[in-house]
Amino acid sequence: MSITTRLMILMVLLVTVIVTLLSAIHLESLVNEWTKGVMERSELVAQQMKSLVVQRIQERADKAIPAPPTLVDMKLLWMRIVTEDPQLESLIRDTVTHAKMIVEVSLAGEAGEILVSSNPAKRHGVLRRLPKFGDWRKKDLTQRLLELGQGTQDYEVTLPLGVPQQRLPIFTIQVVVSSGLLRETLLPQIRTLAWASLASLLSSIILGILSANVAIGPLISISRDIDRIASGRTPADEEKDPLGKTRELAIVQSKLSLLGQQIRGAQEDVTQMRSNIESLVERMENAVLLFDRQDKLILAGPAAERLLERPLSDMMGKKREQLFPPAEPLGEIIQQSVQMKKPVHDYLVTLNRGGDSKADAKLLISVEPLADRSGTMITIRDAESRVQLASQIDMARRLSAISRLTGGVAHEIKNPLNSIALRLELLRGKVTEAGPEAEEEMNIISQEIRRLDRVVKTFLDFTRPVDVSLVGVDLAEVVREVTALVRPQATLQKVNIVFSAEPESIVVQGDRDLLKQAVLNVVMNGIEATKNGGELNVKVSVQEGKCMLSVQDQGQGIPDVDQSRVFQLYFTTKEKGSGIGLAMTYRAVQLHNGTIDFTSETGKGTVFRLCFPMPSET
Repeated sequence: MSITTRLMILMVLLVTVIVTLLSAIHLESLVNEWTKGVMERSELVAQQMKSLVVQRIQERADKAIPAPPTLVDMKLLWMRIVTEDPQLESLIRDTVTHAKMIVEVSLAGEAGEILVSSNPAKRHGVLRRLPKFGDWRKKDLTQRLLELGQGTQDYEVTLPLGVPQQRLPIFTIQVVVSSGLLRETLLPQIRTLAWASLASLLSSIILGILSANVAIGPLISISRDIDRIASGRTPADEEKDPLGKTRELAIVQSKLSLLGQQIRGAQEDVTQMRSNIESLVERMENAVLLFDRQDKLILAGPAAERLLERPLSDMMGKKREQLFPPAEPLGEIIQQSVQMKKPVHDYLVTLNRGGDSKADAKLLISVEPLADRSGTMITIRDAESRVQLASQIDMARRLSAISRLTGGVAHEIKNPLNSIALRLELLRGKVTEAGPEAEEEMNIISQEIRRLDRVVKTFLDFTRPVDVSLVGVDLAEVVREVTALVRPQATLQKVNIVFSAEPESIVVQGDRDLLKQAVLNVVMNGIEATKNGGELNVKVSVQEGKCMLSVQDQGQGIPDVDQSRVFQLYFTTKEKGSGIGLAMTYRAVQLHNGTIDFTSETGKGTVFRLCFPMPSET
């Protein structure tokens, strides 16, 4: 609805209300004046009736011989005088004939019997009481007009006649006023008032419309200028007719012209800035999503399509709760950040993609609530690619250090190891002949020497691709062997190893020796961390279609400052540690397409988790 229409409607309503109120006030005044006159006329008739009755009674009573001795006899005399006086009844009828809106005048005795009436048919009957005319006049205008409109109710004005010797009146004068006569008298004047009010209303409306057109002429001109500004033009772009314009209007239009130029310049700057931002977002590898203060998506790059696997056309304009439902982990983190007005940086979440756990994605989420609640910026990154990139950079840095140690390790470890293996074979022949029961122990020593030889070769080949022989390996059995192997050393350190496997046999595709070495490194770290004795829980289970190995110790935990360097080569907190064990474990897990992570709490211990894919997922 335009401002012109609204202004006209407002003026018409205002005029209508004013005319209606004035008409109502005038109508109420008219009704009050007429009813006041009727009330005064009725009271006057009652007073005349009273004077007439008192006069007739005094004239007749004075001639009575003998005079009545008691008040009862006196009242009987008065009633007989009133009843037998034909001139009194004639005078009452004449009074009613000349009084407008009074239909009946009656005189009743103590018992309510009508002694004299302007209506002969009611004589000797019982006086019928009616609503008081004075009470009717006290009602509001609406009720009085409704009762007058019906015209079926009569009202009374009464005047009692009595003597001081008794409380109750001896005679009652009743003057009956007809609402029908009142209506017939007032109706022509009400019609005249209605026509006058209607004429005044129409004249006022026409005058209001004409005044509105004159008053809003400058507003219409200003409105056109504002419309031009909204469409990207300025008032200066249009031809203007300076004739008929006031000085104030010219000043306003000049300011609007300047404002339009400024707005158009600002729009061009915003358009250019938005184009630059969109171009920057499109080139970013990370997904950047910008929401306005109504939580609607207004900006997103192609990376959002790739990471969220939804087309941009389907996401733009959607509410944040629609794209990231609070019931899901990703939506919950975003909702908490926005509600608490606290940013979140690089929070790791898993995005569920259609119930297929293999297709689930690990993402790093950053949430930045903008100042003054103007919106929210969400940045999403691929956590796996970031971890892989960091691992590759770290590995490249370590390779140069490993290459410098390769020659020394080959002479210091491999040659003595070959000598030990040779002496073991010579010792086997001698010991087996003397004690056949030692054959099993000799076999265990031989297996460990071969495994150690493989470890040395792997270390020497750390800078070269490793030839991994993938076969079906029962990981539960491998872990069981490792726990049996280290149990004597754990007993010496008062560490109780608790091993469990669910189910008993869990087969993965892997290299048995590499897996065994990786598990051994983690278990030995757990035993060494539990310095004051305690319990080491080793558990193999199947979770979400993957094989999970967890090793939980009761040590002192890993300090926060060291947690980011746990898998770095040569990093160790042990006095005689080499810093190679967990790095080798990390590489072995990576070679099996698995993952390794940990959680640690100071004073309570650490939990390492090794996760490997099951054969059906390789």
